[in-house]
Amino acid sequence: MRVANVLRNSIYSMTLYVVLALLGILIRQAFTRYLPIELLGLEGLFANIVTLFSIAEMGITTVISYGLYRELAHKNEAEVNMLMSIYRYIYIIIGTLVAFVGGVLFFFLPWIVRDNTVEWSYIQFVYIIQIGTVLSTYFLAYRRTLFTADQKDYICVRIDLACTLVANLVKFAAIVVWQSYTMYALSALGFNILANLIISHQLGRKYPFLHTVKVTIQDLRQRKFFVDVKNFLIHKLSYVVYHGTDAIVISSILGLRTAGLVANYVLLCDGISKLLYRVLQGIGPSIANLVYADDQEKTYRIFHMLDFAYFLMGGYIACIYFIVLQPFVVLFFGADFLLDDAYVLALAFNVFLGMQFENACNFRNTHGMFENDRGYMVLSAVTNLVLSVTLVQYLGVVGVMIGTIAGLGFIVYGRVQFVFRVIFRRSMKAYWWKHAWWSIVVLLEILLIDQILSDAFFSSTYMGLLIKCLCAAGLMLGMQILVFHRREEFRSMCMYAGEARAVLMSKIRGRKSQ
Repeated sequence: MRVANVLRNSIYSMTLYVVLALLGILIRQAFTRYLPIELLGLEGLFANIVTLFSIAEMGITTVISYGLYRELAHKNEAEVNMLMSIYRYIYIIIGTLVAFVGGVLFFFLPWIVRDNTVEWSYIQFVYIIQIGTVLSTYFLAYRRTLFTADQKDYICVRIDLACTLVANLVKFAAIVVWQSYTMYALSALGFNILANLIISHQLGRKYPFLHTVKVTIQDLRQRKFFVDVKNFLIHKLSYVVYHGTDAIVISSILGLRTAGLVANYVLLCDGISKLLYRVLQGIGPSIANLVYADDQEKTYRIFHMLDFAYFLMGGYIACIYFIVLQPFVVLFFGADFLLDDAYVLALAFNVFLGMQFENACNFRNTHGMFENDRGYMVLSAVTNLVLSVTLVQYLGVVGVMIGTIAGLGFIVYGRVQFVFRVIFRRSMKAYWWKHAWWSIVVLLEILLIDQILSDAFFSSTYMGLLIKCLCAAGLMLGMQILVFHRREEFRSMCMYAGEARAVLMSKIRGRKSQ
């Protein structure tokens, strides 16, 4: 059942992000041709500012989620109902608070945006749209959490796919036909609200036992809600500082144009990274179900298998970034939109580091006990902010990325330490040594592939870049098989892949027989 759920969620998620990635790249290309690049930088700046508002959420989603994992595994409908009611009440309060703070901050925009290249009316409009997006999350989108925790995220993905497809077509028309940023922004917000309303309706159909119940302070205390929120709040504050300040640092010191250029790279990289994250997203709830329902030895074996899978994915992504990202930017946007090669190198390393330890993060997030690694989250935020502000003066956007990588190192260490000391109660020394030599191998593979696929063999065309990507992927696959085929993790991954294929084929045959 877990394999079937993971497979179904992954297929739907992968389909969604393939479509979105392609449409997003096309829309971004149209944006850079028909609208000022400064508007893109402004959008990214306000998105990061709004991210800071998520501090008000205090990590409640995570606290509720790990509670839902446990109660769904035990089929405790009454407790699920109570947790969702707590979720609803608190999010209404938070949404109201965010609306008030956002309204107050509106009057301070002249001190936040000091750029005369963008009309003041656009600055106000972009800000209002960003506030509207975050409010729709607090008042509507929280209902998605139950689908995700119950390994039924594919329901949300199907709805998102339909709504986002239409939204992106409207956004493309708004840019190319009407050249209107106003219509572009309104269509994104409108279809986001529509998707959340449809998901809310589906929630009532799929879970008829859900109804709003009265929530008291005693209910919250019984579930150690305040203790968990207090501990996770430090995580949340650190996370917001870590992820939400880069664009602010870049736009305030280097300008909106540079922020817009960085946004292009982020879009392209997110298209690849999020595709793989989505392929593996369905694993998260299944991990929680595994942790709460099965023996530790089985969980430990699956952890190492998944760890190896994430590591391979990270290597693939870093390889693609390193080899084709710069020529793709030149081909798609133009040479004027290029950043330094050093930025791409740092970007590839950051993604590789984060991806190969994503599995540890997934396992850690199923357990709560947020007090255990909160110190590392604080260190990551402080390190990222201090180094970014300092190094951007000397190294530009590369300095900001170095700060991000340094901060990520603390997050990674905290997550891994939690998994081995709290969940498995084993030494993590062998784990670090294993990842160290794995990383050296992948680095050598990428350098070798880069030498083999020199630009002399490929023309600067879309087809040439596609061939280069396919060749890089093929070479990387061959090298990975050659180096790692004897490892237990590799054999386990192949076994589960075969099981997933069998489940998929049985479903296909079942549909054909109908």
